[in-house]
Amino acid sequence: MDPNTLSVIQGAAGAGGGGDKVYVEDVFSTDLWLGNATSRSITNGIDLDGEGGLVWIKARDNDYHHALFDTETGANERLRSDDLVEATTVTQYLTAFNSDGFTIGTDDDVNENNDDYVSWSFRKAPGFFDVVEYTGNGTSNGDTKTISHNLGSTPGFVIIRRTSDSGGYWLCWHRSLNGTGTPDYDNRRYIELNRGTSYGSMGGDIWGTIDDSEFQVKYNDTTGQDAYEINENGATYIAYFFAHDDQQFGDGGDEAIIKCGSFNAGYHTESLGFEPQWLLVKRPDMQDWKLVDNMRGFKDKTQDSKQLKPNEDEDENTGPFHLTSDGFYYSSSTVEYLYVAIRRGPMKTPTDATEVFSADHLTNGSTPGIKAGFPVDLGIFKALTGSSSWLVYDRLRWENALYTDKDDDEDASSNFIGDNMIGFYDYSTADSDYIGYSFRRAPGFFDIVAYTGDGTSDGSYSVNHNLEVIPEMIIAKDRDSDNYWNTYHSGLTSDTYLININLNDAQTSIGQSWEPAAASFTPLYAGSSYFSSNHSGQNYIAYLFATCPGVSKVGSETADGSAIEVNCGFTAGARFVMIKRTDAAGDWYVYDSLRGIASGNDDFLLINEPDDEDSNDYIDPFTTGFEITSSLPSGDYIYLAIA
Repeated sequence: MDPNTLSVIQGAAGAGGGGDKVYVEDVFSTDLWLGNATSRSITNGIDLDGEGGLVWIKARDNDYHHALFDTETGANERLRSDDLVEATTVTQYLTAFNSDGFTIGTDDDVNENNDDYVSWSFRKAPGFFDVVEYTGNGTSNGDTKTISHNLGSTPGFVIIRRTSDSGGYWLCWHRSLNGTGTPDYDNRRYIELNRGTSYGSMGGDIWGTIDDSEFQVKYNDTTGQDAYEINENGATYIAYFFAHDDQQFGDGGDEAIIKCGSFNAGYHTESLGFEPQWLLVKRPDMQDWKLVDNMRGFKDKTQDSKQLKPNEDEDENTGPFHLTSDGFYYSSSTVEYLYVAIRRGPMKTPTDATEVFSADHLTNGSTPGIKAGFPVDLGIFKALTGSSSWLVYDRLRWENALYTDKDDDEDASSNFIGDNMIGFYDYSTADSDYIGYSFRRAPGFFDIVAYTGDGTSDGSYSVNHNLEVIPEMIIAKDRDSDNYWNTYHSGLTSDTYLININLNDAQTSIGQSWEPAAASFTPLYAGSSYFSSNHSGQNYIAYLFATCPGVSKVGSETADGSAIEVNCGFTAGARFVMIKRTDAAGDWYVYDSLRGIASGNDDFLLINEPDDEDSNDYIDPFTTGFEITSSLPSGDYIYLAIA
């Protein structure tokens, strides 16, 4: 299955038509590929052919130009954000806009053999993005050109480029250029996408009326070449319009997917109201533009993120951008910065478990070794023989590993391939069989949060998340110290209890409540003990699960020596079951359909132990979930099942 077909399978909506719901995954996608010098299609579920839009491509490990293609200029017309070359006809770059992505040719700038590439697809949609081509009419000072756009709201950021000849600058308007956060500012100012220099200022106004349907530019010849870059008489231009905080997306049609703003840095946390997946930043008084995204590595505050510079043809490097659950953190000079941020997807609640969970055996010598068919946010990996530890990787921590069968702190590792569209593990050789479990974040199913403890025990500290429902299972691990995998589960006696993934112990009462809510939870503080998930200054990672109809079930059962049919609401049985006794000691048993959930003995692993694979007859298949057999020792159990 193609890596980003979630929006297609679940019914990607047209832009604002007929009351259809629109989600960020319908209108934006980051895609990665390894070049093979062969024409290929990039399938991401974005309808560029029917709706129109922009594709922006950059080589990550080579000094090749940024290549921009839009549906108004044409598939074979290339622009470069890092130089002044006019729109140039090319034949082996982007060769077609498709209803589910685009097709590229064989040119080195987009598809050199064994080079890494990234693209960003922006689909036209009210409240998000628009592309408009126009012809200038300026003949004297103050001549005005009115450009109609279809955002349906006042733009937050506009990029304009003359396409009819070389020498044209990429002039940009930003709603916060003067730091006021409103469009009512000095209409002489501009910044240039192709340069890392300070903002410019014309001798007279260059911007006119800016509203939800029009954007006016003016001809001004008082400052030389720059003055006519947006409205020279007879010249052709392309304009890219980015919306700001238009809240018409999501299930309720009341959520924003893009924001354009400013902040003063110096270890600054910017709250957007959503977690971003794409961020463009510019210090307007100097410095290069910076662009980060979550597929290449938009990381938590313990690691710098991977960045590219739109005004330079340089390859990828790192910068001080850090992801938070509702925005981003930037550690730099205490000066003003401008930004454009796009919300992380998917926003749709999944209805097909194969879109968000996969089990796969390692393919030796293949990259990635564990295939999932979608971008992996959490990867769990284990050898079936040899008594080796479980490895846990996730997109927020990237290269670092944790071990579910140990209380060890985080360990540096290079085996997680987060910048991949279909899997997660890099392992060229192996002496025995391995299995990997892949999870994708999605509303109502699964989320990941990185946070830093504050050491309070009064329940005043809350950690925000994006699960969008009340979490029924929370697994929190201290990344800096040897502390337990403290776990909340709705099947425990109450929310003041916890249990530990790395132990076979019974549930333990702490006395403080996890207070799970649809937008936050409270990490428990238990003094200096291993049972705390809120030590002051310690960095933590938390994995959150919920019951998602037809996809996952977080539940509990009491075994009494008789067979129990566990109805999870599935239609073809469970592909994954993790089950643990809570009223007494008992291991965490893990079963999956890849190794076999069948009548009779089933192969299992213990997630709290490095033991080899073994077998027993504790569960059997059942159409709507799974069956607990009479062999399971009597007692109280909690479980996580995935269809």
